[in-house]
Amino acid sequence: MSIIGFDIGTYAAKAILLSTKGKGKSQQVILEGLGMSQMPRGVMEQWEDQPIPARQAMSSAMRTLVKLSKLTKGRFAALSLSGDTMIIKKISMPVTTQKELKQSLAMEAEQYIPYPINDVNLDGHILSTDDRYGQMSVLLVAARKEVVNNYIQAVTMTKILKPAVIDVDALALYNAFDFVYPDSKENVILVDIGASLIHITLLHEGSPHTIKEENIGGQRLTEEIEDAFSLQPDHAEAVKLGSVAPPDQGEVKEIFERVASNWQAAIDRAIEATKSEVQDYVPSRILLAGGCANINGLANQLQSHFNIRTELFNPLKYVKVNQKKFDSAYLDYIGPQMAVSFGLALRKSELK
Repeated sequence: MSIIGFDIGTYAAKAILLSTKGKGKSQQVILEGLGMSQMPRGVMEQWEDQPIPARQAMSSAMRTLVKLSKLTKGRFAALSLSGDTMIIKKISMPVTTQKELKQSLAMEAEQYIPYPINDVNLDGHILSTDDRYGQMSVLLVAARKEVVNNYIQAVTMTKILKPAVIDVDALALYNAFDFVYPDSKENVILVDIGASLIHITLLHEGSPHTIKEENIGGQRLTEEIEDAFSLQPDHAEAVKLGSVAPPDQGEVKEIFERVASNWQAAIDRAIEATKSEVQDYVPSRILLAGGCANINGLANQLQSHFNIRTELFNPLKYVKVNQKKFDSAYLDYIGPQMAVSFGLALRKSELK
C-alpha cells in the first residue's frame, strides 16, 4: 500500500511518498517523490470557526502536491494533528498489554479529557512498565471526533486519495527518528518549529518521555520583521530565511535573538518537566526539524544556550535516492522541513 505523508500546517503543506525494496534488515526505503506548497494565509488558523474553507484548502493542497510532485502512485493519505485540536498527556495505569490497553483506556482517560469521552478518539502507547508496583507509564492521545472527521473529509474531497492514518505531529517526528536511529538509547530532544507551534519531544533512553507544544512558531519572527521594517509578509519571510538581504542586519539579529529566546525557554520548561520525573536526565543532543530549522544561526544559538550538541535532523539522508531525479543540495535543505511528513509516510494503514 502506497501512503503519502502529508504535513499540513498554517503556512505550508508538505508531502512525501516512499517505497520499500527487500525485507528485514536488508530492506531499503526509497524516495519516490516529495513536494511543498504554500497554504492560503490565515485559513488554517480559523479551523474551529470556519471548517469548510480549511477543508477545502487542505484538499486543494493535497491534490496540487500529488499532481505537481508526481506522487500519483500514492493512493492513501496519512495526516497528523497538533495544537488545540488534540490532547497529549502521560498517565499512569495498572500494567496491561497493548491490546488490553485499548479496552481500558476510555475509563482511565475520562479524568484527563475536558470533553465527553464519546466525543473523542483515543489512543495510547505504553512508554515504560514498573513491575514492582504493577504500574505502567502510558502516552495518552485524544482528538475530538469532529476534528478527525474534518481531516477525513478533506482527504475524501480530493477524489484521488483515501484516508489511511490520522497521527500526531510529535509521534510522526519520533517515527522518523526511530527509522534513522532504530537502536538508539539516547536522551535526545526533538524540536520541530513550524509557523504557529513549537513541538518539543524529549526522549529518555530512546523512547518518548515528554511531549510539549507551545504557540511560539516562526510566524512570530516573520511578523516582528514585518513590523520593524514595514515589509510585506513574503518579503519578511524571505528575510527570516536568509534568502533576501535584511534592511538592517543588526536589528534583524536582535529580533531573531528575542524570538529565539522564547523557543529556548520552551525547551527549558520541557527539560525541567522531564527532570521532575527523571532526576538524572541529561540530554545528549538536540535535533532540529520544521520550517524554521534552517534559520541561519538557530542551531548555534541553541547549542550555546544549552551547551548541548545541536544539529539539523534530515531523514532524507538515510533513504535511497535517484540522483538523476533529485538534487542532493535541495534534499539537504528541504529534509529537516519534511521530517513529520516522512514519519507519516512510513506508517502502515490503521485509521485512528
